[in-house]
Amino acid sequence: MIKNASHRILLTTVCKPYGITTKDAEAIGMQMELLNNQLTREQHVHSPRASFWTFPLYFLAENISVPATVLDFPAWREFKRELTHGYTHVGLSFIQTNVLKAKRMAEYIRAHYPATKIILGGYGAGLPDLAALVPHDAVCHGEGIRWLRTYFGDDPGAPLRHPLMQGVVRKHVYGLPGNSTDSAVIFPGLGCMNGCFFCATSAKFGGQYIPLLDTGRSVFEHCREAEGKLGVREFAVIDDNFLKMKDRARDLLREMERHGKRYHFWIFASAEIIVEFGVDFLVRLGVNAVWMGLETQADIFGKLRGIDVRSLVRELQAKGISVMSSSILFMEHHDRQSLQADIEWAVGMDTDLHQFMQLTPLPGTPLYEQYKNQNKLIPEFPYTRLSGQNALAFYHPHFRSDEARELTRAAFRRKYDVGGPGLVNMARTALDGYERARQDVALRHTQGLAWNAETLRYERQDGGAEDGYMLGRVNFLYQRAREFRPLLLSAWLFSPNRAVRRKCWHLVQRHRRVFGRPSARERFGTGLLVVTATVEFCRHLLCRAMGREAVIRQPASRRFEYVGPVGARQKAVHT
Repeated sequence: MIKNASHRILLTTVCKPYGITTKDAEAIGMQMELLNNQLTREQHVHSPRASFWTFPLYFLAENISVPATVLDFPAWREFKRELTHGYTHVGLSFIQTNVLKAKRMAEYIRAHYPATKIILGGYGAGLPDLAALVPHDAVCHGEGIRWLRTYFGDDPGAPLRHPLMQGVVRKHVYGLPGNSTDSAVIFPGLGCMNGCFFCATSAKFGGQYIPLLDTGRSVFEHCREAEGKLGVREFAVIDDNFLKMKDRARDLLREMERHGKRYHFWIFASAEIIVEFGVDFLVRLGVNAVWMGLETQADIFGKLRGIDVRSLVRELQAKGISVMSSSILFMEHHDRQSLQADIEWAVGMDTDLHQFMQLTPLPGTPLYEQYKNQNKLIPEFPYTRLSGQNALAFYHPHFRSDEARELTRAAFRRKYDVGGPGLVNMARTALDGYERARQDVALRHTQGLAWNAETLRYERQDGGAEDGYMLGRVNFLYQRAREFRPLLLSAWLFSPNRAVRRKCWHLVQRHRRVFGRPSARERFGTGLLVVTATVEFCRHLLCRAMGREAVIRQPASRRFEYVGPVGARQKAVHT
């Protein structure tokens, strides 16, 4: 497309409300909350509550020359009001389950602003009958920055500018609002090279990995900029398998050590690459938590083959790295016995948090094409139910579509009843990590062991000096372990059963043994959380009495304006 100085684009998500059944949306699986929706489902008062900004929209706006406005989580009235500002283009980002919301918004644009061009993007852009569902002028497929640059006549190969983005919209723990500005997000790359047959992300990017920050130095420089301008040192790394670019991960650690900087990361990584690097490398890199796909105990995925997964999980947790894991339910080999066996296998891993997701043939994936060719797809299955937490979209030989939801909920309840709240598990891991790190640093100093950046192992070296870099990590682990302390009384009070209550109380005693008596600030925080947790517990009881699965919290709206040249965009924010 030829450049036009009059172009202006609005980049928007679909409108609120979320997690509430309307004619355009389902409630189940659509709360816009990763934790409460997919990791701590059925944990009620214990579930941390947080929504996350729609990061790709800010990335797009930062990297095009056209004046852009990002409208994140708007109410309908806010969306209508924004259109009066006069846009030549509107970009609608949505996932499959929200296609009817996108349809309503696009139809409104067509009716009231017929000259405005509508561009569709996000995972919903891959729906096979999109043209009949949502009015539009163009569809963005694959990687969006280069596509949108090409559309507007910009240079698609120009350097990318990674925006500085704090991740959390709003955070609550036991009903108490938390600090939502203490972390940021990084997008080192898009896609995944593992290419699992069910994965929408891998399919969207053609089974390729597209690096956005392709060196350890570029990741480090982004972290340092975020620290300077946002005051953060903790980062959620949005990359399906961050460690797969091995040189980048190695170089990131070298840069941090060279500059004496210690940043802390939540990452996604598969088991085989964790084993290759070793857990000590992750600890030294500053990984707080890792999301690792377990999928099933059946020998289907090469990423688990030959690995003692349970021992790997134990080592990660013992060294202070929380493990978030995931399983796929209702795979083809599952009958009632093997499904329950897989659930028990996953629960037995005792990871900090666990996601149970239904096998879902999402349009565009190899699984979808396979089931389509085999006539296994349920005809006219509503896209609004494709959340992976609701009904099955295909004919399963052993399960009805409509029983999948309750069986999935039962799996989450089983994890909660046996393992207890995710917050308690993370508190245990944090305390284990602090104690272990303190012991390991002292032991390595005594034995003359030093870190070898080539072998990624601690090895004996003559005259090995004190490891000042890891001493800094120990201090961080100390602070992180103590942050969980005020939560433990509320966790104990509202535990689901006696075994979990004992687990909580044992952790309370360990904190006293390691850290001594709680400080006045910790005692105040503990008392305040008991009050807010009691109120939140009552809210959950009321919701369940009304037939709702959980308390629904709507994320705040936010409006960002971007003007100026690429790489030096000026922003004005209105929340």
